[in-house]
Amino acid sequence: MNFTRLNVKGLIKSLLLRKFTTGLLILQLAITLGLLVNSAILALDTREKISQPTGLDDENILLVSTHPTSGAYRDLDYFRSIVNEDLAKLNQLVGVNSVSITNQLPIRSRGMLSNTHDIDHPDQEKNDKYLKDVKYIIAEEHLAEAMGFTILEGRFLNENDQLDFDSEAKNNIVITESLAKALYGGESAVGHETNNGHIIGVIKDIMLDPTLPRDKQYGLFINTMMKYIFVGRYYVLNVEPGQMAKVRSQVSDTILAVQPERDIFKVFTLAEHLKGFYRDDQGLSDLFLLLCGLMIFVTAISSYAYSQFHISRQKKYIGIRRALGARKKDILLYVLTENWLVYSIGCLLGLGVALAFNILLSQYISLSKPDMMLFLLASAVIFVSGTLATWIPAVQTSNIPPVIATRTV
Repeated sequence: MNFTRLNVKGLIKSLLLRKFTTGLLILQLAITLGLLVNSAILALDTREKISQPTGLDDENILLVSTHPTSGAYRDLDYFRSIVNEDLAKLNQLVGVNSVSITNQLPIRSRGMLSNTHDIDHPDQEKNDKYLKDVKYIIAEEHLAEAMGFTILEGRFLNENDQLDFDSEAKNNIVITESLAKALYGGESAVGHETNNGHIIGVIKDIMLDPTLPRDKQYGLFINTMMKYIFVGRYYVLNVEPGQMAKVRSQVSDTILAVQPERDIFKVFTLAEHLKGFYRDDQGLSDLFLLLCGLMIFVTAISSYAYSQFHISRQKKYIGIRRALGARKKDILLYVLTENWLVYSIGCLLGLGVALAFNILLSQYISLSKPDMMLFLLASAVIFVSGTLATWIPAVQTSNIPPVIATRTV
């Protein structure tokens, strides 16, 4: 009798004799595969988000979040004098190329917003919902240099464009490339007037709000002095490569030396700001990967227990095969093939589970669709872990001498 040719039909009949335990293992395999596929998708999506280009020199831009604690700052002239001295002192630090101030940062959802349309075409907002919530960024003349903006048309704001909040004069504004295209298509935007002011320049798109499409990064910059203390603000420092650690260590002391009555909430790079924006995504990804590791470990233990228990119940059948001429490798292959058959069924069912998990999770978080390559890789992980878990009982079984095995007949 040739035992090298396995009878798949016989294997299936053997599995059907223990439907409950086999069914539980298959279900566990399917759930593990579904979780593994979607965890991998979540991890890859998060990695892609964090590594996507922002349009800025993330590693060499240092941000400082401050808030005064003195009522003296409510005097606008005093506020301006302190800000100007801060900027001057920070600009003197070795390794600093440029310093500026702004009310809000890029890479942040929502914030200070304004509806925007061409002054003669207010209906533009009806055709493009994103025009109803355009980032409204207060800037001064050095922000373009500090952030590293690329000027595509016209110029950036300067000192002559500065107005107070209560000024009746018409503002000059700079807008992003995507906003210019939304308002004027392929036509030059410079010289046109919007409900927020005259356009004097257009900058290349930067990542203002990662939750919006890349071609909807609408933003406008206006040189309006922040009048009230409750308007949040950030100092922006453009630092020479290799000087970040040195500059960072001096920033807080430099600011407090000018005026100590204020809190410095945070000193961070733009790259850290990007990672912070996706902190929840990263945490969820890490949690899912941890659960995957636990599920694979538990499934491997289940596979080992399943094989060990089944083999212990089949000693007499194995003894008969050995007595009839089955070699050790035949018995080993028999046990492993039975395992692979179970895992194949589990992985096929897991494909449906993975799709179901993906649809369910997509209702709550942004998640890409699974592809076949990812499914195959996840299945390979399942197969390898299952084979390793089954290997020990399979080897032990193949080492049973025919004489000992036949005593159980």
